Amino acid sequence: MANNPLHTEAWLLDQLKNGSEAAFTQLYDRYHRGIYAYLLGFVKVSSLAEDLVHEVFMKIWEARERMEITTSFSAYLYRISRNKAIDALKKIAKDATLRKEVLEWMDPCTTDPENDRLNRYEALYRDAVAALTPQRRKTFILCKEKGKTYEEAALELGISRNTVKEHMVQSLRFLRAYFAEKEQLTLLIIALGSFF
Repeated sequence: MANNPLHTEAWLLDQLKNGSEAAFTQLYDRYHRGIYAYLLGFVKVSSLAEDLVHEVFMKIWEARERMEITTSFSAYLYRISRNKAIDALKKIAKDATLRKEVLEWMDPCTTDPENDRLNRYEALYRDAVAALTPQRRKTFILCKEKGKTYEEAALELGISRNTVKEHMVQSLRFLRAYFAEKEQLTLLIIALGSFF
């Protein structure tokens, strides 16, 4: 099957489900560049973004027979890509070498990129936490910074576990919005990877 731009996405997906490598290649060619750019926006390192593109398409190939696409293939791909990016950022959060590589990419002009970037991030993080409502701030600090369970935080604060959970959900939503506004969402995911 030649690479034909007239083949509809639905037809290509049908062929893919039947194991057509040619259909897979056409879908890869159509979406590779956009998925790569999307992932690069998250992980900031081109080689890592490229690796993630391959992982995304490997997942597509492996799941081809049982794929259930309810919106569009594009939306399906971007959802998988986002999940892969968040998984990668969680891994970066735990891996000092990867973390340093990402931080150097984000600010290559500093003499000590990791410390400088982390100091600025720490100030931004503190500002964001300070902007939480008092009860949410107390709950967030107990759970995130002091490592308390929801039950322990609830007991200490004299509130229910469900209220603690709701405070954490709302706090994380606020922090995501705060960091996204400052265009530092990647750093937030690196710092709070276990919460995403």
